[in-house]
Amino acid sequence: MLRKAFVLVGAIGIATLLAAAGTNMVSRAFQLEHASVSEASAAIQPMLSEAGSLTLQPRLSRIVVQDQPEIIDRVTEMINNLDHVPGLFSVQVELLEGAEPKPFGTREEIKAEDRLRKMFGVAAFRRLGNSMIEGQLGNRAQADLGPDFRVSFLPQPPERSGNTPWGSVERSDRISLRLLVLERMEASSDGELTARELLRTNVFLSQKQTVYIGAGSSEESDHVLVLVVRAMETGSR
Repeated sequence: MLRKAFVLVGAIGIATLLAAAGTNMVSRAFQLEHASVSEASAAIQPMLSEAGSLTLQPRLSRIVVQDQPEIIDRVTEMINNLDHVPGLFSVQVELLEGAEPKPFGTREEIKAEDRLRKMFGVAAFRRLGNSMIEGQLGNRAQADLGPDFRVSFLPQPPERSGNTPWGSVERSDRISLRLLVLERMEASSDGELTARELLRTNVFLSQKQTVYIGAGSSEESDHVLVLVVRAMETGSR
């Protein structure tokens, strides 16, 4: 009998605590204008307490969050940062071929910085392709670099600070080029064009910054390919 009484009292105590916690719960509906419900809910879920909950309304682009007031405040701040008009980007991509000694002749050869020649150990460069790529952050971009090469990447704002081989992510004016891929277009025996991947990497840039990326050798074994990526200024960033 004593044991039953103890269990009963314990259950009442737990229910009282849950009720007390429930009185501190608040709900807030968030109407999304630009971010998707799935994207926002994935960001909100780790922020909730054990008693917190989400109600998703994808057709209405709405999320209802129930949790403690301080957590609702943090969710509100996160939603304000997430749900905005995507920014624009402008990136110039240039593909160079370098060789030693100078094989290109004065017409094809371009003026290269001493730093570029020292980095790749060649004396002369020529341009194989060049493209100015502009668009909206979050949409994968693609462009031809001359008749034989193609470059593509996913432009995004950097998610967090960190160091990479091509730069550091510290300021809000930086852009992340995720899954940057350089491909050579080659004709198969039946005449169909196929893409052969030469390079796959991630690049982080600030406005007006230029990076040089070695992209392997060209068809000539003693020639090198260099991808030059420049982040240009945009009016919206």
